[in-house]
Amino acid sequence: MILYLHPENPEIRKLKQISERLKDGAVYIFPTDTVYAIIADAHSKLGVEKIYAIRKLSKDKPLSLMCKDISMASNFIEYLPNSAYRLMKRITPGPFTFVLKANKNLPKPSVAHHRDRQIGIRIPDHVYLSELLKIHDSPLTSTSAFCDDEFIIDIDDLETIYGNQVEGIVDGGIVKTELSTILQINDDSINLIREGKGYDLISSEISNT
Repeated sequence: MILYLHPENPEIRKLKQISERLKDGAVYIFPTDTVYAIIADAHSKLGVEKIYAIRKLSKDKPLSLMCKDISMASNFIEYLPNSAYRLMKRITPGPFTFVLKANKNLPKPSVAHHRDRQIGIRIPDHVYLSELLKIHDSPLTSTSAFCDDEFIIDIDDLETIYGNQVEGIVDGGIVKTELSTILQINDDSINLIREGKGYDLISSEISNT
């Protein structure tokens, strides 16, 4: 089912309904500041398992954790160096994935199969997700809408492929295939894992691996 939200002021009532369904284990597809993402409540074992099933992913394949801000993200990070905090504060929300070691607070369904407890954290810059995360007040587990080696960027294609597998698909129009820039944050360094959208904002501040 395709869902429609106001492009500038998404309806709070609709977002609250989505939030409640997520808590019950529902899965949705939302547009992000990069590509469309399949999302679930990070605390919902049922929702996370649905994502793995829908994408036919191996259980050891890590998923991303979407947070509303750095404060929420810090609740799940074992250690965040000052340099990384300053960088995150400057460039988030935005099209970046930060790979860090998770602490014991990370929702178990989202890290149960990760042997090294590494987690990719996103603070997306998209009005629909930003407003949803304010209401939901809990992180979301996510992965890109991807099928047959292609990112699905058209709402009609998403409905055809995933319509009977998810609770709803939020219409964000046709999105560009722009992947997030992935940064690995260690104790004393920030390394580039993948160059993507937004890389020009940080190119002078990080090391290539």
